[in-house]
Amino acid sequence: MREGSYIVDRTGRLTRSSDGQQQEFSFDADGKAMKDPPLIILPNLKLSAMENAVKGSSRDLRFRVTGMVTEYNGRNYVLLEKVVV
Repeated sequence: MREGSYIVDRTGRLTRSSDGQQQEFSFDADGKAMKDPPLIILPNLKLSAMENAVKGSSRDLRFRVTGMVTEYNGRNYVLLEKVVV
């Protein structure tokens, strides 16, 4: 994804990165041939709310998110602006 683009009302799950250091947003399949790779979530209050929702739930939560995509060293990041469980 290009820097400055937006993801709007995309559904997915909160997951840990392969090194376990960062939270990622893993998209649900949208029926297209290509699957979008997970985006690293930049820390903010929206991420905190997502983490608290996951901790307080015994089931697998899906989120609908909106945010701006950034890029650094070939990886995409997302700054969340809206999160709905």
